[in-house]
Amino acid sequence: MASRVRPDHDSIGGRTRVRHDRQIRVLILASPLLVLILFVVYPVVNVLVTGLLYGPGSSLSEVLLSPVTQRVLTFTISQATASTILSVIIGLPAGFLLARLRFRGKSIVRAALIVPFVLPPIVVVVGFLRMFGSHGILDMAFMFLFQSDASVLDLASGVVGIVLAHAFYNVPLVTLMVSASLERLNPELEEAAELLGATTLQKWRYIVFPLIRPALLASAVLTYLFCFMSFPIVLALGQGAYSTIEVQIWSAFRFFDYGQASSLALIQLAITLILAYAYVRAGGRDGEQGRTASIRTIQFGELSGPSRVLVAVYVGVLVVLMAGPIAAIVYGAIYDPVQRVYTLDGFSNLLRSGTGGGLLPMINSVLYASLSTILAVLLGMPLAYAQLSRGRILAELSSMMTLLPLGISSITIAYGLMRAIAVPLGLSTNPWPLIVVAQTVIGLPFSARAIEISLRNIDPTLIEQADILGASRFQRLFFVELPLLAPGILVGGVFAFAMAIGEMSATLFIALPQNYTLAVAIYQYLRVRKFVEAGAAALVLVLVCLAAFLIIERVSGEDAGGAL
Repeated sequence: MASRVRPDHDSIGGRTRVRHDRQIRVLILASPLLVLILFVVYPVVNVLVTGLLYGPGSSLSEVLLSPVTQRVLTFTISQATASTILSVIIGLPAGFLLARLRFRGKSIVRAALIVPFVLPPIVVVVGFLRMFGSHGILDMAFMFLFQSDASVLDLASGVVGIVLAHAFYNVPLVTLMVSASLERLNPELEEAAELLGATTLQKWRYIVFPLIRPALLASAVLTYLFCFMSFPIVLALGQGAYSTIEVQIWSAFRFFDYGQASSLALIQLAITLILAYAYVRAGGRDGEQGRTASIRTIQFGELSGPSRVLVAVYVGVLVVLMAGPIAAIVYGAIYDPVQRVYTLDGFSNLLRSGTGGGLLPMINSVLYASLSTILAVLLGMPLAYAQLSRGRILAELSSMMTLLPLGISSITIAYGLMRAIAVPLGLSTNPWPLIVVAQTVIGLPFSARAIEISLRNIDPTLIEQADILGASRFQRLFFVELPLLAPGILVGGVFAFAMAIGEMSATLFIALPQNYTLAVAIYQYLRVRKFVEAGAAALVLVLVCLAAFLIIERVSGEDAGGAL
């Protein structure tokens, strides 16, 4: 009679623990996906469906046939096109110079190009008004030159101001992506072409352009996407005369035309998803490939005389466009163009409580940004792990969900949060938790990306040694991986904080007066022509963002741009 084999309870218990640990791991990795579904996918889908089907307000057909919609859509497309063309025209030569020229401080210049990415748009508005606007630095120089008491030059208002401000943001993007691609050019190809008698134009056509084409197309598509979804710049510099889809969604919501708001959000979402797909197809991940140290570079003195003049003029214009608005914020914080006097009233207003004071907005900014940064880091860590998961479905889903907040405008997200979350939960009278949620969603892609980069750079042999020594999964995480991930976590947190403290679009949509942040307060100051108050508040945000830039540069050096 065959003997019965008793089950090995230790073996069964071990398999149970392994299965239990695997379930906990999957739950932790899936937690940020559930948060994104709850606070991004659900609100957006909810407002699109309810707004289109039940309103109240205009129907989809009425919105599509409306002259207002056609005018708004035409302006949105045309300003994004003009901004993209200008950004590429200005940024392409800068990319070549950054890759080709040898000069002292090159790494500093490369790192400084990150600064526009962390500057709040409304701060850029203040800088442009004080640099290029009426009675700004440039205008006052021309007034002195022509001995005129009236304003001579205003480049910060209307379409010109909008396009220039968009170029300020996106020229560095084009520059970094093109230079990173160009630096992989094998110098032997150029030397062979020269030996065969190729002209400069032929080298450009057959060697250089094919190499940089994916990066150039990707940067152009990404620039167009950013300009298409622009809100604070158009709202402030357009001065009510110009409206994009973003601005019109905000306006429709304010006047309770939810049908129009949902219809426009649907149109915008369809276009942005197409642009996001085009970005991926154009080679949006091209810049991740490593650079070569063998690229042929030259010094400024090796250029011909005419070339040196052209480069000097070009760099001068670029410095005025890129550094001028930042420097002008200091001037705007102490000079009142209305009364034409120098004053420190703007700084005293920052310490004043009550209506119109800057103390409460400053406290709100720090509080909301701190909370959203903590959440962005806590969610970004499992999201980064999920993107590197061995499971293909989980990895692809995590990558898609990470990019989702970049493909959906913050105005649409805020619109969804207000109608699908705030109203049912009774948060309409004090919606500060939704401001934190919106800022978390906006900063999450940057924190997750920075942590993912650090995770990829961990030496796998260290993980193997920990496993050989019998470390559990959680011991390996807390004593091996987290210390190695610390720089990436810090960079991701700083990025998320910088994005959150200057966020205006979703906050303006959601906030009541008691929830105003500095970014929203700046917009309110500009509306009532309190320029020094706006300048002082903008200077505070600039200092915060510059501190963030210095931390990022100190921790991650030339790799700081990876999180972008």
